[in-house]
Amino acid sequence: MKDDPTRLRLRDELRQLRRGNGNLSADRIAVSEELVNVIGMGSAEQAYATFVDMLKRYAVEPEGDIRAYLETCGVGLDGDTLNERLDAYSAVHFVDPRTALRRSDRGADKLATIFRDEILFNRPWGNIIIYQFGDHVNASVALHIDPQAEYKPPAVWINDEELQGLTFEFKDTGAPTGYLRALEHVDGYELQRDKPWLYKIDVNWRMPVWPQWVLGAQLADNRLIVKLQTQRNFMTEATITWGGEIEEMPAVNEPFKSFTTEGGTDQ
Repeated sequence: MKDDPTRLRLRDELRQLRRGNGNLSADRIAVSEELVNVIGMGSAEQAYATFVDMLKRYAVEPEGDIRAYLETCGVGLDGDTLNERLDAYSAVHFVDPRTALRRSDRGADKLATIFRDEILFNRPWGNIIIYQFGDHVNASVALHIDPQAEYKPPAVWINDEELQGLTFEFKDTGAPTGYLRALEHVDGYELQRDKPWLYKIDVNWRMPVWPQWVLGAQLADNRLIVKLQTQRNFMTEATITWGGEIEEMPAVNEPFKSFTTEGGTDQ
């Protein structure tokens, strides 16, 4: 087990969190700076959602250490104090309270390691690919989820117009992660010179745990750049914009470049 500073801070905060009063809540987690940063991406609400998700993952291990920690912390088990939750755990699992505490201690250590090393891989993640050639833009949105994850379909907008008929059907691709993948192509849209951005795709994907997003882009015109932004309202936005101030852009009114059959770009 790695005893790096981040893991140790997470372990200490997990043990301190367990001593709190009442069931686990976002308010209780809010004072745990490392936990909020690492598993909540700055949000106590998402940190709490991650705890709930971990209980779902480890509920299949009734006597497991991680489940013991989560229950004695106040996730899925009632009790105003740690001692009350230890007694409640003991009654449910037919063990001595000291056994409950030992399991919970081991669970805190294991969770600290998971949160330090693996939490990003446990999250759903999305991939936006953008391909610009001339005036046109093709895009694809790929979603990846754990087979056991609760799923909500996303909404997608192109240039502020919501797309209809996207199904996002998940399939097993044989990926080493075991994740399922859903892919939709949204092609044939044009760059718009009269907008603050030339092209924009927005994806609103409300999952119990915030998704991670990865952007890929291939632009034929070197005057352009792509930006990816994610918000706390589950909205992710990718835009194609000019690479600098329009007033400073050379040949800003010239046609957008495209790729040639030889692999370069037109001039």
